[in-house]
Amino acid sequence: MKTRKNGMTAAKVVAAALVLGVVCGAAAAQDLGQLGGNLGGMLGGKGGSMSSGSMGNVAGLLQYCVKNNYLGGDSGASGIAGKLLGKTQGGSSNSDYTSGMSGILKGSNGQSTNLSDVGGGNSDLKSKITTKACNVVLKQGKSFLGH
Repeated sequence: MKTRKNGMTAAKVVAAALVLGVVCGAAAAQDLGQLGGNLGGMLGGKGGSMSSGSMGNVAGLLQYCVKNNYLGGDSGASGIAGKLLGKTQGGSSNSDYTSGMSGILKGSNGQSTNLSDVGGGNSDLKSKITTKACNVVLKQGKSFLGH
């Protein structure tokens, strides 16, 4: 077994991660479990996916993702968000759009998840989950526009 420079083996790192997960508490685990279920359903897993009825939400989420640096400027997300917003009934006053701007992902199955709250206090985990969600939303936005 390989030992890292800090003297920890891979097994110790995994064990430490498991202990950290337990220490984070049941609330965080419940939050992550709920998030996983919600994201799985809303982002294309079993139980539904985002549909054209949430175009405004996708536009708002893309703005949220760019503003919070989960999607870079080279992703084209701002341009896609603008085009989607132009096709959204009510434009920037649309409630799904304003929810998305706040980081609230609304699925066609009626579930919603606030991306601002994911990760159970773990900023690295939050970043990974939110970046993944933003990339999936970007793909959905491109799909709405036929790209």
